Amino acid sequence: MHIGPACIAHCISTYKHGGRDVIGLLANLFSRAKPKAESMSLPRVPVQMHWFTDTQLAIADWQRIHETAPVDLAGDAAHIYWTSAAHAWLEALNQQLGEHYRISESQDFLLLSNLQDRPAQVFLQTCQRMLKRISASLGDLALDEGSGKYVVMVFNDPDDYYTYVGHYYPEGGEYAMSSGMFIQAGYGHFVMPLENIDAMEPVIAHELTHCLLQHLPIPAWLNEGLAVNTEQTLFPQLAAPGAQLYFPHEIAAQHEAYWDAQSIQTFWSGKSFLATDDGNRLSYDLARKITALAAQDERGFRAFVAAAQMQDGGRAAQHHLGYPIQNLLDAVLGEGEWEPLPDTWKDGTERGQF
Repeated sequence: MHIGPACIAHCISTYKHGGRDVIGLLANLFSRAKPKAESMSLPRVPVQMHWFTDTQLAIADWQRIHETAPVDLAGDAAHIYWTSAAHAWLEALNQQLGEHYRISESQDFLLLSNLQDRPAQVFLQTCQRMLKRISASLGDLALDEGSGKYVVMVFNDPDDYYTYVGHYYPEGGEYAMSSGMFIQAGYGHFVMPLENIDAMEPVIAHELTHCLLQHLPIPAWLNEGLAVNTEQTLFPQLAAPGAQLYFPHEIAAQHEAYWDAQSIQTFWSGKSFLATDDGNRLSYDLARKITALAAQDERGFRAFVAAAQMQDGGRAAQHHLGYPIQNLLDAVLGEGEWEPLPDTWKDGTERGQF
């Protein structure tokens, strides 16, 4: 989830080590951009859609849709088929949200929003531009093509936004407010409430990074660390002194007060990123910093990202870094009992949203 500044864990400073920012480092690591199709629109083909029942908005049952899809879909045929499915999905949502919503399309994106033609075009151009830059930075780690166009939803009404994303949370409980979210459920897509384009651009960068990494079963902290560092490098104004919520020594004191041997397990498992207290904001800050530290060894970090697993917080892949993963936390928080202990995570680690 991309967390905005209101309650919220929107990290607002770029972490640098030795004068090298993380996305610049990643750009050296992962420099091959992926080719893109030339045409904007694709032919439509019939798709047998399936839907969950008892939902407030149309939520597609992607498991059943996959089960009834033609066998041996690959290449352009797969891209056309799943883009057609995405069109059908957005059309169903559009009917429920009202005539003031519309579907717009670019070379690589489908957008559901209430934006008029020109603002929608600007939004989609922004998505295309960021897709090119982030794909070039991630290189082979980025999601391969052939699974349909990227889907973005921009909700004019905040109530519609929270009604939609509420379908992907467990029932009950409290969750942090958000200024955008990548939903990794079936057909991965990202959503956000409507703001001015300047405010939405960093959200697009953050959530699109998640979108390009969705095929990797990486831990939440690594996923968020990569996304936040990408966002803040593309928009360095977020690191300006006037944009900071706290002084560095205040952040350090907050980390010291919040994290201990027990609470750090919620960081490794990913639960702290959904917290409604300071753990939410501090989790994003900690993820950003330790991702930057890990990225200093370019070759080792690339191998670590490719091998890290959500279910153990990346522990089994730590040999690629050349040191125990808890050493990253020692460098930020000071020495402590920071080792990931996945056997203590009672409720699992998988999240449907970031």
